[in-house]
Amino acid sequence: MSVFSKQVRSANAGIDTWFKYRMAYLLAAVVTFTLKLLYYPGIATGQFDAGASAGTLEIYFKYRASFVILISGLYMYSYLKDWYFEKVSLYILGVSVIALLLDYFNAYVYLGQTSSHWIVALIALRFLTIFCLLMNAMNARHAPPMPRRLWS
Repeated sequence: MSVFSKQVRSANAGIDTWFKYRMAYLLAAVVTFTLKLLYYPGIATGQFDAGASAGTLEIYFKYRASFVILISGLYMYSYLKDWYFEKVSLYILGVSVIALLLDYFNAYVYLGQTSSHWIVALIALRFLTIFCLLMNAMNARHAPPMPRRLWS
């Protein structure tokens, strides 16, 4: 074994190799959720028994999608430029947990009986997203070295 391979292995020992997979999942989740909320709010509203509040719920979904785009853009910028990524990842984790709790009071109270399976899957995906954000926040010091890409 050469000296160079030992240095490369020791340099890579502190890097979290799962970071790229979590980032790919987070990007896929953000794109999927925002496309659904922005361009197909009728489908999202159809899962709820909103009645007369369907229009209000659609507006809420559009605001939520805009908020997710803004927060995700900040998170990606922080990750790619190493701009206070340790702090930003903790803030984004907190915002995501609070958003899930607020959605319970703002949207999930309108759940219909027929859509419970879809909503349980959606909430499970949101918990997985929060778990990925938690792991990224805990391992922020072990993020891939600069220059970073979305897939590194």
